[in-house]
Amino acid sequence: MAINQTRDDMVDSIISVFRSEGYEGASLAKLSEATGLGRSSLYHHFPMGKEDMANAALDRLGILMGGDILGPLAGPGSARQRLADFGAKISGFYADGRQPCLLDVFSVGDAARLFQDRLRQTNRAFIQAITDLAASTGASPAEAARRGEDALIAIEGALIVSRGLASSDPFRRVLAELPDRVLGTEK
Repeated sequence: MAINQTRDDMVDSIISVFRSEGYEGASLAKLSEATGLGRSSLYHHFPMGKEDMANAALDRLGILMGGDILGPLAGPGSARQRLADFGAKISGFYADGRQPCLLDVFSVGDAARLFQDRLRQTNRAFIQAITDLAASTGASPAEAARRGEDALIAIEGALIVSRGLASSDPFRRVLAELPDRVLGTEK
């Protein structure tokens, strides 16, 4: 690894390349440049090459999603406050809607075939966390599940629209409206 670079730093650099280039566009040259590692060093750390790097990126995403990002949903405070805390975390993770979702990037081309099970698991964990929160406030199981799925659809859609418009406004609006959507207090 480059001097003073942890494995998490290296994987964060790899994530950045995947986010900007997609799986197919993330060449070893770009991954090497981003990490500061030569190709042989990359293969030393990731013997299966780009597929290993993508799995490491998804592992890191799973850790971040499970603890830092989804964690507030099961934490202390009112449901509205937990959703606000979650919104702040997800906004930071996606740079206020300017960064693409790694799950989206890995859902097309060869990556979709290679990582479909992992993508499904991550999406289900996200939906379940929102579903659990909605259910805890009295929503029926079916309604809570719908709200969980709708929250993921709204956030992912807002990411795409925000990048397409070169404006964070749609993403910010969805996050601001999220508590009302999940808690069933939409007007």
